[in-house]
Amino acid sequence: MADARIDSPGYLGNVIRGLRGAATLRLRPRQRPAPRQAAPGPSPHDGLDAAEQAALEQLGAADGYATRWPVRREVARSLASRQLVVIASDYVLLTEAGRRALTSGALGRD
Repeated sequence: MADARIDSPGYLGNVIRGLRGAATLRLRPRQRPAPRQAAPGPSPHDGLDAAEQAALEQLGAADGYATRWPVRREVARSLASRQLVVIASDYVLLTEAGRRALTSGALGRD
């Protein structure tokens, strides 16, 4: 009777066969999806509204540097997120992109 159990796969044989299949699945390389590229953001000087344009002009008139810049918070954040200005705790700088936006805006209004 012990010989009959060795010839036919029993419960333990089925478990071992299942483990071999699982190990084989893990050895196969997984294909990972390609990394998503960041969506291109808006151009730094696309769609400047009147308040943003006036704030840039005000900073440009101060040679691109100011210790006080009386503009609304939304305007300052919008210009900073477009990297047109750099805002520090005690000053504001007009970036090169901000200067280009300022000159292109002035040319576009003529």
